[in-house]
Amino acid sequence: MTFLDAFRRSVGAIVRDKGPVMPATVAVVVYCFLYPLPYLPQTVRDIPVAVADADTSALSRELARNLDATRELEVAGVTRSVEEALPLLRSGSIGGIVSIPDHFERDVRRGSPTGVTIMGDGGLVVLDGTLLSSAGQTTAATVAPLVQARLARSGLPEGTLQASDRALPEFVKQPLFNVVDGYQSYVVTASMGLIILQLLTIAIAVVVGTWCEKGEWPIAIRGRLTPAAFLGMVAAFSVFSVCGILFWSGFVFWYHDLPRAANVGGVVAFALLYAAAISGFGVALGAWMAERERALQFVAACSVPLLMFSGFAFPVESFVAPVRWISMLFPSTPGIRGFIALNQMGARLDEVLPQIVHLAVLTAIFLAAGWLLSSWRTRQGHKNLQDGGTRTAHDGAIG
Repeated sequence: MTFLDAFRRSVGAIVRDKGPVMPATVAVVVYCFLYPLPYLPQTVRDIPVAVADADTSALSRELARNLDATRELEVAGVTRSVEEALPLLRSGSIGGIVSIPDHFERDVRRGSPTGVTIMGDGGLVVLDGTLLSSAGQTTAATVAPLVQARLARSGLPEGTLQASDRALPEFVKQPLFNVVDGYQSYVVTASMGLIILQLLTIAIAVVVGTWCEKGEWPIAIRGRLTPAAFLGMVAAFSVFSVCGILFWSGFVFWYHDLPRAANVGGVVAFALLYAAAISGFGVALGAWMAERERALQFVAACSVPLLMFSGFAFPVESFVAPVRWISMLFPSTPGIRGFIALNQMGARLDEVLPQIVHLAVLTAIFLAAGWLLSSWRTRQGHKNLQDGGTRTAHDGAIG
């Protein structure tokens, strides 16, 4: 079995079987239209909030009006206490509560310690962050005139007040690649590496699992899997992965107008390594499970944890040590970071060297594991077929 023979037969095994061809080709295309749909609005808008106004002063009412005037928030109701608003938050009718304490306006005018409390449900990270940011900025802007008037009454010269304002450090928010600060630009670009890993792992593992179930590998003659045949199989599977990555990095990101093409050459080079890692991972997984449908269950169970493991939603440093070590075992962890750096942020290959080394080590481990497991499965399958043929012949002779 030569390299090219194994390559052709492996490609044919995917193309002629509707089980693996669906995730390897059709799903890669269909996902590009379905997956971004929930994130099309890009930014969170009109979060329903309740204002728990214990002060009922002119300032508190002005703050409630200003909150409702923002793009991000919508005041769904005003209560006198937090306890009255909590049932609405628990039921999901509102996304948060803005609590204005008693004597709020009086304390602001006097310069006494006071503050507005902002509460969310804690389960929606993006929604809670938008709520905190928008409500905080609106509160600061609402009380600013009263604070400045109080300082002016204290006897400070106007020039001193203006100089003190200019002396404050200016906060400049400059996103590295998500310039519109949108949810779609944030999630879809990062999820591309995981989507390709999931779909191609399912396709590859289904093919290998089918061969294991039948006990006959079309790329192994008489149960002997040669290195050339194994590499031909890996190369065939890698082609589908590379095509999927380039389709998403090129057409999909262009179609949805997402950040892209910052370092095209780097993306292509990194895609080749990532595709080899996916192929090794899929072959090893399929040969280990040795069942056609088992890989789908494994991938479905691991999809959300793998997205969190990548570190784009939560810093890897915030994970406990065992979770951080487990996250290093999957190709998506360095893959997602590498693609974001190259495709969205314009990093050079030497700047993603840690991800390249990490991915190269995983590729070597998975290819070695895939080779050992595949060789064992082919020998075992050939032996079982021989034993079955011998028993059939013996039974026929007795009959």
